[in-house]
Amino acid sequence: MAEPVASRETNSLSERLRGAANILVMEPSFGTSTSGVCLDLLAGEDPPSATVLGISYRQSPAEWIDDWQAHVGTAPAHGMVISVGDRADPRFSSDGSPDAGDRWSVSVIENASDLTGLGIELSEFLEYAYEADAVDRPRLCFDSLTALLQYADLKRAFRFLHVVTGRVKSAHGVGHYHLDPDAHDEQTLATIKGLFDAVVEVDETGEWSVKTR
Repeated sequence: MAEPVASRETNSLSERLRGAANILVMEPSFGTSTSGVCLDLLAGEDPPSATVLGISYRQSPAEWIDDWQAHVGTAPAHGMVISVGDRADPRFSSDGSPDAGDRWSVSVIENASDLTGLGIELSEFLEYAYEADAVDRPRLCFDSLTALLQYADLKRAFRFLHVVTGRVKSAHGVGHYHLDPDAHDEQTLATIKGLFDAVVEVDETGEWSVKTR
């Protein structure tokens, strides 16, 4: 991946976004691979101490965890993947438990339109992270809002995300949310952007720029 333009500057991406609780990551869809910008935001400054949640419409839990491991090289202190949509994954048992020795848990929301079930799982994770008083702020990746908007209209999705972003902030967490800007009209983009403290725009080469409110 090309070196991000901003990485050549004094401030890193995490420094530029310090203090932001909810971050919109606007990048073209290249397939199902999780981007380096995503994993940099998710891992934080101390990955082995991180508490992370991945919400994925596009990848199986194993694919998502493999991307993390390839980029970060170590498991977080506590990790969870919520897979939205019914995906059988042979690396995980029928009750969602990962292979022995792994520090990941998995939950599946079989109906991609079930925002209530997704919200409950997400809230329980944030409550756990807050009560556990994690060393690092709990971190969330939502991949993706473009997929979410295939199963919920803009009004319903906005209400759901308003609640989610509020809960992330209340838990002193950091959430980032992927969106393919080419897949939506200007009205949708303007509505969604209003929910976030900062926007990271990633181009086709992997270079990024930051806009904060």
